[in-house]
Amino acid sequence: MKPDLAVAVAAIAAVIAISLLTARGPQPPAYATHASDDYAFGGYRAWYDLLAREGLKPQRFHAHHDALPESGIDTLIVAFPDDGAPVFWNAAERAALRAWIRGGGRLIDVGITPPTRRNDANDEPIAGVPVNGTSALRGPWSAAVVSLVSRDPFRIVARKHHRIETLLADRAGLLAVRYREGRGDVVSVTARAAFENRRLAAGDAARLAYLVAQPRHPGGIVAFDEAVRGAVDERAWYRALTAPQLLALGIAALAGVFWLLYGFFPLGPPVRARAPREPTSAEFVDAVAALYGRARAREHARDALVGDARRNLDRAPRTAESRALGERVARAARSAVPDDATLVAVAALARTTREETIRAGRNASDDSGRTFARGALARRRRR
Repeated sequence: MKPDLAVAVAAIAAVIAISLLTARGPQPPAYATHASDDYAFGGYRAWYDLLAREGLKPQRFHAHHDALPESGIDTLIVAFPDDGAPVFWNAAERAALRAWIRGGGRLIDVGITPPTRRNDANDEPIAGVPVNGTSALRGPWSAAVVSLVSRDPFRIVARKHHRIETLLADRAGLLAVRYREGRGDVVSVTARAAFENRRLAAGDAARLAYLVAQPRHPGGIVAFDEAVRGAVDERAWYRALTAPQLLALGIAALAGVFWLLYGFFPLGPPVRARAPREPTSAEFVDAVAALYGRARAREHARDALVGDARRNLDRAPRTAESRALGERVARAARSAVPDDATLVAVAALARTTREETIRAGRNASDDSGRTFARGALARRRRR
């Protein structure tokens, strides 16, 4: 083996050996995540398994809180991580959660819920105050929870004009309370460290965890809120649309389907558009002339009818009726012809004058015949 190749192989082997010796597995989080799938010291996986073992129906909620009404969840456990950094809650998520509670849901509020970036702390019925020391437990749950080794250094204090029900307390203050909000209720517990994997087996922490997670309705679903840690499964795009938007999308899709079907199965005769072109000068002049001719056609027809009527009246005897018709013909000759109805009236007048002329001619013939007959009879008598 060449010396250069041997050096390269030795260097690669040394790098591989160093990487194997210094390789580390996944490091557990350095803070309490309070996640229901976290097996580390600060997770709530032991609490999740406890509820499943006791016959409840624990689940994990990974959606935005406006999806709670459609999720079928009866009780939601909310516990924020304890990483030592200031935490602010999204105002829209908080508003959606409170709306779900007012609609009949139950919230298990573990620890002190962080505020939003707005100054809305006064909206909460309770607040947390720091305390020192521990003492014997009291309250309705004290019969089952006698010993609670891990107690957070905070106690619950009710704000003015808010009624709360004490569930567990000690001499330093309230540890667990319940209060109504709309048609639902909230169970607030300060002992968030007692439910962690490393402390759940100490004292009666497991009993307290079971009591806290009782669903509002028997057999209801109990879910751990993983969305507060950013573990959100985004909704499909069509689920984010409103009903009018879905309707418009459906109409557009139906129109597209018909368009595709028409390409394969014609629903009627094709309509072919004429190719656009510029008219020639001769065509333009002819079109303008046709328009002018159409505009003057009624007047020319009126003049022809009036002339015919006047000729008929000239042949008719001078009577009162013929003079009246002559006045009407003169007015028609002076008037405009805005529409076809006026032209029809002039034509009717011309026909009337013609009929009057014919009738007057017949009467004159009858009179002349009778006069001739009387003269012939008189001449015979003289003979």
